[in-house]
Amino acid sequence: MRRSGASLESVPELIARWGSHLGLAVEAKFVPSGDEEAFPNRVLVGGADAALLGANRGAALDALQFLVHEAQGEREDLKLAYLDVRGARLFRMQEVMAMGLFAAQKARELGSHTLGALSARERRWVHLVVSREEGLGTESEGVGTFKPVKVFRK
Repeated sequence: MRRSGASLESVPELIARWGSHLGLAVEAKFVPSGDEEAFPNRVLVGGADAALLGANRGAALDALQFLVHEAQGEREDLKLAYLDVRGARLFRMQEVMAMGLFAAQKARELGSHTLGALSARERRWVHLVVSREEGLGTESEGVGTFKPVKVFRK
């Protein structure tokens, strides 16, 4: 069992401190996502150097988020901080959830519809949005980090 570490409330200060150690001018604050079930505890990272974290498809932001999660010592989604720069991840969440709704519509018409390969977080968003629709189900297919999601009538 993991020991609890940094509290959720301390994450913005932690990010600013780590950024300072790296020579980056960044600040962080909690900003609601509009769908706390899908994107809880959104921490918007801003400042003069924030764009550097979002470069290369957010690779540095992913690494920073991993370190934040390790510092928090949690594994429950609702207790973890999720980082965003310039609203890119919020936009991606909205985009993937719209794809999930489109797949739900197609599954109602055709019986099933399969979305292309998605990351674990993106698959979770599709599963979540489709679970809100009556009479439909989802399942991830295949193996590996990126998998397709099949939406089907129950």
